[in-house]
Amino acid sequence: MKSKTIEKIFFKIGQHSILIALAVMFAFPFIWMISASGKVDREMFGERRSLFPRTPVPAVISPYIDLVEFKKSSKPEDVSKENYERLKKALIADIYTAVTNIDLKVPENLKQIAEDEVAEGVWKRMVSITPQSYWTNTALSSKQLVQRSVTTNEINNVLDQCYRRFSIQLCRARDNNMAIYNLALGEAITSLWTSLNQNAAFIEERNEEALPYANIHYNFQNTNEISLYAEFTLPFAASNLLQYCLAFRCDDSWNRLYVELEGGGKKYVSAETQYLFDYNWNSIIWQVPSDQDDEIKIKRWSKTKLADEGPQYNFGDNKIKVTLHLKKSSQSQAWWGKLTRNYISTFKYIPFWRYISTSAFLVILNIIGVLFSSTVVAYAFARLQWPGRNICFYLLLATLMIPPQITMIPSFIIIKWFGWYNTLQPLWVFSFCGNAFFIFLLVQFMRGIPKDLEDSAKIDGCGFIRIYWFVILPLIKPTMAAIAIFTFMGVWNDFMGPLIYLSDYRLYPLSLGLFSLNVQAGGNFGMMMSGSFLMTLPVIIIFFFAQKYFIQGITLSGMKG
Repeated sequence: MKSKTIEKIFFKIGQHSILIALAVMFAFPFIWMISASGKVDREMFGERRSLFPRTPVPAVISPYIDLVEFKKSSKPEDVSKENYERLKKALIADIYTAVTNIDLKVPENLKQIAEDEVAEGVWKRMVSITPQSYWTNTALSSKQLVQRSVTTNEINNVLDQCYRRFSIQLCRARDNNMAIYNLALGEAITSLWTSLNQNAAFIEERNEEALPYANIHYNFQNTNEISLYAEFTLPFAASNLLQYCLAFRCDDSWNRLYVELEGGGKKYVSAETQYLFDYNWNSIIWQVPSDQDDEIKIKRWSKTKLADEGPQYNFGDNKIKVTLHLKKSSQSQAWWGKLTRNYISTFKYIPFWRYISTSAFLVILNIIGVLFSSTVVAYAFARLQWPGRNICFYLLLATLMIPPQITMIPSFIIIKWFGWYNTLQPLWVFSFCGNAFFIFLLVQFMRGIPKDLEDSAKIDGCGFIRIYWFVILPLIKPTMAAIAIFTFMGVWNDFMGPLIYLSDYRLYPLSLGLFSLNVQAGGNFGMMMSGSFLMTLPVIIIFFFAQKYFIQGITLSGMKG
């Protein structure tokens, strides 16, 4: 008895282990999709790729040296351990000497850390690009190898990869006529901007690609916010300001940036949070409230809202005051910014809610049409006696063998003749003509319903229509639920139909809208994964809650009464 009990226990453990393994395999693509939607670009294409997003680390002091930028290098596969160890120690020493001989453009308190990290980065690059012949050439000294491979430009490029600083460059403005103007072009950045805090200062100014910029050093140890302001003279009236654009370099600190625009008697403040999540040059456009906010177009700007108005915000007909507020982020705020960044960008690039409403509209009409037409036709085939019924049923089943690619062009010609091209009619009208597979499924289920129920209804005075409505439909609810699920998944994921019949992007459903997102976003995989997850989520939820009816509809469709 004990041995049988133990066998049953192990058998159940094995069953549950297999089920869990299959569940993990099924869920892995969705887990990867969710995790990819929370990554920045360099996490997807860099060397240190992982399944889950890396933890964002909010910076308290900037500038700083990122000590995790360079992954520790390993021995090349085609190099022997003896040759690798022989040159490694000498090469690292000579690389460090070459780095220290160059005046790295970093603050004095970061010199030692920067030299160590840059030496590690140069060593890593050298390992990856040095041919095998150099490693095996015993006559070649480490100094000669460093002289051939390590240059000043190489060292500066490595420094740019690990040196994090917040910099401000060019400012632009756009008026209501969509004309763009450079502001204070050629003037020193340090003379334009003023810090309102003792914990922030413009330490240095340089030129990059012939444009001046200045690095901002800040410290959040004793405060949670720093503010900078500047006044600009516009070549147009301040009341006509539409957009203010700032070019800046992020310091990958995940701190939050806000703006205040004052001028023309009004004060506008940021309505959206901007995170300093990268370390490359970028630009941000703040736009005052306008009719463009409601247009169906890519919104590359950050919204602002009117905070106050009055004469205290009037600095002259052509002058505006810009104040930047940089706020310290906690770990939870940094995580929230990283996980939601791609989703917010997705809603900006495409009219996501409009595409969802169009898909929902098509899903509802298709489900109603398919359920009504398929149940009526199946009832006629399964329960009514009429001449030619079997022949018509076989002809209906024969249509299942016709590939849809054959009827694609004739269908398009017919729809074009009806004048339905570039409308939603082709995507839902034909659902009221029935579906051959669903009709076959319902016929098999209806034939299993006892005829005594129908005879009892006839005795009570019910006709064909009342029998269909009060007797047949309540009994085929499981199959109807399964058909509704199939229809929902088919219409929600339909890409070919909208691609053929629609050319106006305002009519796109979500499936075609995500394709346009891929075109407009230029291969931004983070945004694509966030959009794909939002599209997949309703399917998962509906299938999870309706799986009971789905299974019943499939398993009971062939049972006899």
